[in-house]
Amino acid sequence: MHEKRKSRRLDIDVKIKLNQVKNLKKVDDINKDKINVTLVNISRDGLAFKSYEELKLNTFYDVNIVLWTKENFKSVIEIVRMESIDDDNEILYGCRFIGIRPADQLKIQIYEILNDSE
Repeated sequence: MHEKRKSRRLDIDVKIKLNQVKNLKKVDDINKDKINVTLVNISRDGLAFKSYEELKLNTFYDVNIVLWTKENFKSVIEIVRMESIDDDNEILYGCRFIGIRPADQLKIQIYEILNDSE
């Protein structure tokens, strides 16, 4: 299969917290302000995470990502893809960064370089 992503995804095992971006649209079935999810992979352009929460496509979330170096950064993501990954109702979400600073993209790029050298 031909890879269509602009940036390579890197496996990473960290937790992140999502906060729904408040807007005029009402999003049902979200029972918490903060949602803990497990980050599966990350790239300069987006990320993927697993969760048991059912989130809607094309919704936006503030995200606080704590990297392997204990550095953290904040961004806004949009959910652009979702798929069921097991019989346990866990869902894999694909997201793109809406607002990410170049300095934070550089942190991800540095991890990519270090990961390649191992």
